[in-house]
Amino acid sequence: MTRKSGTEKWSQVLVVFIATIAVFSNGLHIGWPAPSLPQLFSNECPFEVSAEQGSYITIIGSLGAFFGSFIGNFILDKIGRRRCILLSAFPQIISFLLIILSYQLMELLYVGRFIGGLGDGMVNTIVLLYIGEIAEPSIRGILGTMAGIAYYSGILCSNIIGSYLTIRTTAAIFIAFPLIFTVLFWKMPESPYYLLMKQKDEQAEHVLKFLRRKSNVGEELTKLKADVDRQMSESGTFKDVFTIDSNRRAFFIMVGARFFQLTTGVSAMNFYIQILLKEATQSIAPHIGASIVLLIQLIMTVLNMFIIDKWGRKPLLLFSVIGCFVDLVLQVVFFVLKEHTSVDTSVADWFPLMMMMVLIFLYSLGLGSVVTVLQSEMFSASIKAKLTCLVTGLYSLMMLGITKYYQATADGFGLTVPFSSFMIFTFVGILFFYYLVPETKGKTLEQIQQKLKRDRKF
Repeated sequence: MTRKSGTEKWSQVLVVFIATIAVFSNGLHIGWPAPSLPQLFSNECPFEVSAEQGSYITIIGSLGAFFGSFIGNFILDKIGRRRCILLSAFPQIISFLLIILSYQLMELLYVGRFIGGLGDGMVNTIVLLYIGEIAEPSIRGILGTMAGIAYYSGILCSNIIGSYLTIRTTAAIFIAFPLIFTVLFWKMPESPYYLLMKQKDEQAEHVLKFLRRKSNVGEELTKLKADVDRQMSESGTFKDVFTIDSNRRAFFIMVGARFFQLTTGVSAMNFYIQILLKEATQSIAPHIGASIVLLIQLIMTVLNMFIIDKWGRKPLLLFSVIGCFVDLVLQVVFFVLKEHTSVDTSVADWFPLMMMMVLIFLYSLGLGSVVTVLQSEMFSASIKAKLTCLVTGLYSLMMLGITKYYQATADGFGLTVPFSSFMIFTFVGILFFYYLVPETKGKTLEQIQQKLKRDRKF
């Protein structure tokens, strides 16, 4: 079989690019606390905000994402992937609007962050699933990585713009992106998987012709229909998540992967990166250091797009998690010397920033992007909406807990405690990814399901 040229895949790239504008808006919301918290704690803010209030303004978005994931699950198989993704833009718009109005009433910050979290949960539940269903196996990794690029671009953009403009002006700029997304995504196609689930074979064929740039997609349509029919023959209840072996394995793998992704501490650092850099080093202005670190994160995610379908998921994950562990060990040693000994660490004041750059480099090469791609690949059609919802919901709660844990321990005990915890969990993550996570490179979604059914490791 001849390999497709890049021009024959432009439809898939175009659709995914537009879909990931929603993920970019998600990144803007996630990245908002980093430049905004210093402003909230300063005299520039029209009201006084304590460190405790700041932490809740930060993490309430994750609580919203938890509920947003269940909203996504409830409507995903009822109205389709495309409409669900479109609906996710409305909470994002309302969130930034309420942040603009919060200068009149501080409590609107909590409401706005929570509603923005609803949009985040919907985006995280639906967009990755949509990408996995429209993409060919040969480029599914590349297209899945585009979501990571959009996400980290949003965080970086939020940090840069938010560091130089007021909270109100920043939110006024950010509200444009979900509006642009709504206009551009309006004409994008529905997932062929969903159309086949609803017995709309002719529409599925039409979509496949557009996505594959081929006039004859009969062979792929027949194979795809057989795969969907086989997967839909399973009942697809929440009970099936735990009673069917392959579903249970997929759920366990993704919850574990998401957990160990978070316990490197990178997500918590993204929320507090400017405050963290201010506490850890005086060698560079916090907003500049944060922008450098986040730029590295973005560059490495872009690099990952070109190697994920060549090197495979598992090798990248292992290289990433092992590297993060080594980096965290070195950071813990530094913070122990700085906070618990009389050793003068001022001569190496540059060390925390450098090691944070290395940590982000290593994290983004594997954990930051590959776990996202895995979530778009692992679930059977009959249970996909429910499993994606559960994993995204638990991920949001874990992010909330780990972010709060970081803030509480860093404020109460110094940086040694949270970084030591991250180091220990990352070591356990090495064992998890080595023994339990399968390789999915180049496999169809059905082949992945068959592998999960054959695997008897757990």
